[in-house]
Amino acid sequence: MTNSMNMVTPQTLSAEAIQRYRSEGFLHIPRVLDPAEVREFLDDARAQLDREQKASWDDGHGNVMDWVVEPEAKSAAMRRLALHPGITGIAEKLAGRPLRMFKSELLRKRTVGAAPTPLHIDAPAFPIAGTDVTLTVWVALVDVPVERGCMTFIPGSHHGQADAGMSFEPRPQLRWWPRVTVPLRAGDCTVHSARLAHAAGTNETDVARISLATVYMDAEATYDPAPAGAESNYQDEVVDIAPGQPMDTARYPRVGSSA
Repeated sequence: MTNSMNMVTPQTLSAEAIQRYRSEGFLHIPRVLDPAEVREFLDDARAQLDREQKASWDDGHGNVMDWVVEPEAKSAAMRRLALHPGITGIAEKLAGRPLRMFKSELLRKRTVGAAPTPLHIDAPAFPIAGTDVTLTVWVALVDVPVERGCMTFIPGSHHGQADAGMSFEPRPQLRWWPRVTVPLRAGDCTVHSARLAHAAGTNETDVARISLATVYMDAEATYDPAPAGAESNYQDEVVDIAPGQPMDTARYPRVGSSA
């Protein structure tokens, strides 16, 4: 097992890292899981991907990825990962306030032939009023070098954008901004703002890219069933909450120190 001194925790996360996340809109955090955790979660992830029904993102060039919806509801292992106190504690420190889990997806980018993930912004898809601190933690369960389709971010692209001005197609000028590509080792994660433009490459290897992406939102967030400019969203998954009401049900548990 990895020495705990080498792992990043909420207690060891530096003020400089927090400031960098808030400035650039993303952060690479190495070693949030130890090797034993990676093995457990990867075994469970592969079993779910084999047996569960999957959603799929296909574009005109092929399959971008497929995923299991709400994997945390289908196994105790995935729930432990989605609510992992080390990961959620880091997320709260980066957000600067208490959080709830909005959703989790077990993602797979298939082997050779998978299409790239196009440049996009997450926020318009979320039926949440105010996405100022909404963020995604993307945990790699296998090594994800550039050749396996790791994530690419446009630093600073989350600044100065109101919800009404967002869409899945990024602002045209962003295509000319510098990008940062972040390869990960299994057990690393990235955190990115829901307002940040990001993409991922193709998988050119013979090993599927497997990760868990979990979205965390302000603990005081309210339900907005029709975010301005949304082309698609998750509102059909929200039940028993009226528009404008807090999303404080068991479906959206408090995390980290606020749990």
